[in-house]
Amino acid sequence: PYTTLFRSEFFMNEILQQIPMGLIIGYLFIIGMCLGSFFLVVGWRVPKKESLLTRSHCDDCQQTLGARDLIPVLSYLILKGKCRKCQKKIPLIAFLYEVLIGMLFTITTLLFWGTAEVIAAWCLLALLAIISASDIFYQLIPNKVLAPFFAGGIGLRLIQPQNEFWWYWLVGFFAGFLPLYLLAELSKKGMGGGDIKLFAVLGVYIGPVQVLTVLFVASCLAVIFYVIQMLRGKVKSRYIAFGPFIAIATGMVYLGSGWFL
Repeated sequence: PYTTLFRSEFFMNEILQQIPMGLIIGYLFIIGMCLGSFFLVVGWRVPKKESLLTRSHCDDCQQTLGARDLIPVLSYLILKGKCRKCQKKIPLIAFLYEVLIGMLFTITTLLFWGTAEVIAAWCLLALLAIISASDIFYQLIPNKVLAPFFAGGIGLRLIQPQNEFWWYWLVGFFAGFLPLYLLAELSKKGMGGGDIKLFAVLGVYIGPVQVLTVLFVASCLAVIFYVIQMLRGKVKSRYIAFGPFIAIATGMVYLGSGWFL
């Protein structure tokens, strides 16, 4: 079980009892969708080396987006999935992405409410959301994304250990890094460098047993997806974006680790 830096469950439960649960869930969902919109921008811009400080704009007509165009989900529905100026279609993935991150943020917050582990859960969600977007768009997991989460993960696990063993994160790092590094060397770069470094970072956050479980589950999901695409005749490359499968598997294992183990 996860240990806690401070035990404030009673205090948090007292607060929750004073607020309708529907209001709390709705509030968390809105925050999660706003964060999802930002994570999507990061995943889109960082691989292209674009600044995150510039105003959002349409990539086709370069029209700067106003506040009414940036409301998560609602703007997409009001604009009917098109740019206000050039009428270019906005990818549906943007809409689905914001909804999904909103749901996951709500679930993780409620699951770890009142414990310091909620901070690790938020960081992990942000990491997985960003790398999934960048890997889908460019088949690239940037070091500029991994580095801060790696440093932050070490700091979090030193302050908030996953269990009574303080060195658990260190073993997790090697469990995530070494098997895939050796696989990449033996298969002549059959595994992308970004995936290898991502598993090393995940090992810091979730530990050795969990990260190896993630590797197994993600591989199964990727193979199933590839076979389905092959049967449908839509395989255009022997390479696929592994990041989204890693993200899905990590969520399954991290949020349901008790059932899995």
